[in-house]
Amino acid sequence: MPNKPLVSFVVPCYNYGRYLGDCLSSIFGQQGNFDFEIIVINDGSTDNTSEVLLDFSDQRLKVITHPENLGHAITVTEGLRLAQGEFVARIDPDDRYRPIFLSALIPKFYDFPKVGLVYGDAALINEKGEVTLYKSDVVHGNCDFKGNEFLNLLENNFICSPTVIARKEVWHMALPVPTWLAFHDWYFTLMAARNYEFYYVNQVVAEYRVHSKNYHDTIVKNKKEEGSIIRLLDLIFQEKENNCVLYSEKQKKKRYIYAKHYFILADKYFWFGMENDARRAYLCALRRYPLYFFNWGFLRRMLATFLGKKNYEFLKNSLKW
Repeated sequence: MPNKPLVSFVVPCYNYGRYLGDCLSSIFGQQGNFDFEIIVINDGSTDNTSEVLLDFSDQRLKVITHPENLGHAITVTEGLRLAQGEFVARIDPDDRYRPIFLSALIPKFYDFPKVGLVYGDAALINEKGEVTLYKSDVVHGNCDFKGNEFLNLLENNFICSPTVIARKEVWHMALPVPTWLAFHDWYFTLMAARNYEFYYVNQVVAEYRVHSKNYHDTIVKNKKEEGSIIRLLDLIFQEKENNCVLYSEKQKKKRYIYAKHYFILADKYFWFGMENDARRAYLCALRRYPLYFFNWGFLRRMLATFLGKKNYEFLKNSLKW
């Protein structure tokens, strides 16, 4: 048997051929002599994904093709189970890595053997690959961080998925991905944080692409994200934690955590002009956490759902809110 690679990259693909070459080139362009494999799963794409893959003849690239689309949950589960590396990273084909991704993150696993997942900061890029935001982390104050992030992650999904790499067993603990989930990035980091410390490296190691057909925007608009978030929270709050203190703190923050997610969802709905859904979500947040009634920003945005986005923006600018 050949030696197993140190790192496996898992790239699930469905109709993102226009970005896939950029993503794969960013993997092959990693600095340092890290031994890696790339597992690409073409999940029934009907665009030029197959043609793009033919442009890469590197033996480290392994391609699995589904004759029809099976969905992200089955595809990601398959890719992670095929991964041979000691460390595994999962990236969507519309995102890309900085050349320092591996050299910045891998050493932390050896420096801190109890750390299960390492991640860094992300820049935002547009459809053309131009940087629109140079740093996106707002949690760690421009400093490295090591510790448990479970409770903070329960409140908000602040870890950008292409910046993450974890030990293979950490990924496998969360498999299979539930087929009812509309996403899997937050699911994986939550499941990992329940049992492992994380290490955050204060460097931009990946680039997250924001574009008109971004998958995360789609699941907001069709409201699949909301259903998945609430169902996932229900699951987590029904289960106990190995750490008794963590379990106790989780239960204390339960109502606020649900409220916070409804607040975030409401803002997203309002941004997309879905005023009725935004108002409903704001009211759900208020019922679970009545102290939002004294939050002017919250009340102002809930009022805006009655005015409409254009009228609200006009009033906000006029009154200099």
